[in-house]
Amino acid sequence: MSTTFLIHFALNCVKITDSYFTLSPLVLRDFHALGLAIEGWSIVSVHLFCSSFAPNFAAFVQRMGDGGSDFMRLIGHLKNESSAKTLADYLVSLDIRSLVEPDAEGWAIWVYSEDQIEAGREALSNYLHNPGDSRFQHASQNAAVVVERKRQEKARFEERVRTPDRIWVSSTIGPTTLTLILVSVAVTLLANLNPASPVRDSLRISQGLDGILPEVRHGEIWRLITPIFIHANVLHILFNMLMLRDLGSLVENRQGSKVLLPLVLTIGIGSNLGQYFYSGPHFEGMSGVVYGLLGYIWLRGHCDPASGLHLAPMTLAVMLIWFFLCLLNVIPYAANACHVVGLILGMVMGAAPLAKSIL
Repeated sequence: MSTTFLIHFALNCVKITDSYFTLSPLVLRDFHALGLAIEGWSIVSVHLFCSSFAPNFAAFVQRMGDGGSDFMRLIGHLKNESSAKTLADYLVSLDIRSLVEPDAEGWAIWVYSEDQIEAGREALSNYLHNPGDSRFQHASQNAAVVVERKRQEKARFEERVRTPDRIWVSSTIGPTTLTLILVSVAVTLLANLNPASPVRDSLRISQGLDGILPEVRHGEIWRLITPIFIHANVLHILFNMLMLRDLGSLVENRQGSKVLLPLVLTIGIGSNLGQYFYSGPHFEGMSGVVYGLLGYIWLRGHCDPASGLHLAPMTLAVMLIWFFLCLLNVIPYAANACHVVGLILGMVMGAAPLAKSIL
């Protein structure tokens, strides 16, 4: 079934019952051009798409989506661009959101909200009867005042409210997160630049001696957490530090170091013990903590939206793909038990608000 057919079929499914939902000939032509461009994918099709589809379809998308899920309403036409611009400014001064565009009958005047159709038509009628009225002569200045007021209101609103995208983009690296990154880089350099260095053996969870965690049982309790700071190579530490920077900073910026540090310690120790009992002492890396933070942010964001913790979709996708590539041994030598235990611990702690509400 061709793309052109599907687009035309979709258009035919729109029941045009009155002039409120009239699609201009330009829009219909644009949809046809879109179908040809996608279906043919040739130089001619792309040229048609770029030259005739793009400019008008942009206006169509604005009509459909910028003000909500409904189509914009056509309230009438004016003969020239200057008149249309004047009326548009006047509508702005009345707080009526509108759009003007050229079509076969002149300049079409569209209004976003159905609730404002009558007010828009009345304004158009008044303009047609007396375009020299002072309210229309000063429309541009009045519109500028309204636009500036709305800009200031939006800026104040954005200062108070942080959306998921804004939280993610605006997050700066926190001091605790930065300290963890610097310690990891320093330890990794010391452990890898000099193979004879005792750093790796002294920071691993155990040196593989007889019994369960003999060094820890003899007082070297730091070994429970220090494996998170050692990394095998550049790719290993680069991936973990990039994820730690994003996830750790997100938690720290929203909930503070007092939350992030216990999370890192709990997840780090738990994931290290999980990997130790699964495969022995020869493992290293921050990935268990990283997956724990992923699970924590993921669940806390769903259970407590007011926390401001939200995962960027791309980060979640990359982390989950990496998780399964390691689990399926496509990426070999990964500490999969660290990943699994860390993820589970993080999700459990992230779901704490839900558990409290149930209990």
